Amino acid sequence: MPKPIRYNPILAGLLSLGLVSFAAAQISPTGSLRPDGLADFAPHNAYSKTHNELWTYQFWLNNGVQVQLNLSRANFGSFKDPVCGADLAVTGFRGRNAFVAREYPLKRFSWTPATARLEVHPNIYVEGLPPRAHKVFFSTVKDEKAYFLELTFENMTPGVVWGDGVFKLPEDQKMGLYFHIPKARVSGRLALDGDTIVVKGFGWMDHTWQTQFATKLIDISYRYTAFTGRPEGGYFFQRGNNVFGYGIREDKGRMALLSPIGVSVVSRAAWGGVSLPKQIDIALDGKPAVTLLRTEDRQRTSFMQELSSLERFGAKVFLGGELVGFRGIGQVDGTQPAIYSFTVVKK
Repeated sequence: MPKPIRYNPILAGLLSLGLVSFAAAQISPTGSLRPDGLADFAPHNAYSKTHNELWTYQFWLNNGVQVQLNLSRANFGSFKDPVCGADLAVTGFRGRNAFVAREYPLKRFSWTPATARLEVHPNIYVEGLPPRAHKVFFSTVKDEKAYFLELTFENMTPGVVWGDGVFKLPEDQKMGLYFHIPKARVSGRLALDGDTIVVKGFGWMDHTWQTQFATKLIDISYRYTAFTGRPEGGYFFQRGNNVFGYGIREDKGRMALLSPIGVSVVSRAAWGGVSLPKQIDIALDGKPAVTLLRTEDRQRTSFMQELSSLERFGAKVFLGGELVGFRGIGQVDGTQPAIYSFTVVKK
């Protein structure tokens, strides 16, 4: 067995995007969109020894600052002990980018239903049940560098879920997907190594859990969220010609379901040696396709970048590959600016 690796919480991304072999078609949730609630936001019961879960935030802030924050809990089966953690990615902060990941024993993970407080460390938590109230707090020092984010949410669009939110996958695997904050106004402070700026802007939050490693199960995933105009965004997963996941869009004052039936790659543009889709068309059930175009590439992150060469080798062998994340700005349907976040499995 490969030598156990030091956990990097961004590896939760490796574990949080999964589906299994598409020998048989996956079964999507049934019914329509419904309001989300405390049970959806809360940690979900572990269905397997590789059960993993992420709460993911996207922010577009003043002066072109882009932020992604993940809180996670991760199970590695027989490979290593379960853990919890968080990672923070910042782009466009006074012309520079930053990334930090922290991990902690799973016993530090806590959930308080009365206040909807999710915590992986006393200085890394989110609190409040949307859309009534919500805040995020992240403060850490690593390698003598300090990272800080504190944001309060206002004017939150109520969250929605497609049916029970659960996709039933081949070989008895499952995956849940929830959109808790489709759009919000946020304000607060962001600091890198003591350089603090007051920020305000747009916020989004989604939540996934699953029962298997992504590296063994998908080719690519696409996440996007429009940060101006009506609330719209989605999270879609692809292996071969098969696609699952869903999106949401406000239409005539109500949230509409964007159920995918296929993804077509219209053009490609290389980034860091990876041939990455430049424009995709997401075909929808009963609606015109969504066109997503990458217009500004901002940050590329290997999900194993903080591991040593030996640790990376062991992780790739055990997990079946390496996930590479790409983040930046794009356009939806030719006009609406959006954050994009693509993840590619690199074998």
